[in-house]
Amino acid sequence: MSYRIAHLDQRKRALEKQESRERDQARLNKGSVSASELRRENSAFAGLPLHRYKMVAIGGKSLAHS
Repeated sequence: MSYRIAHLDQRKRALEKQESRERDQARLNKGSVSASELRRENSAFAGLPLHRYKMVAIGGKSLAHS
């Protein structure tokens, strides 16, 4: 098994994040997206099809009868 080691360029990443924030702000200012839509887009779970999942337990404790 081989591993690839990557190094994060913190300055470059900070610039990318700032540019993303500026694009988001411009979209908000233009009215092309609402604040709630933007929050949903930027969510860590945005790429997951959450509608396909059902939570049935937390910490081994059942939430409801299945």
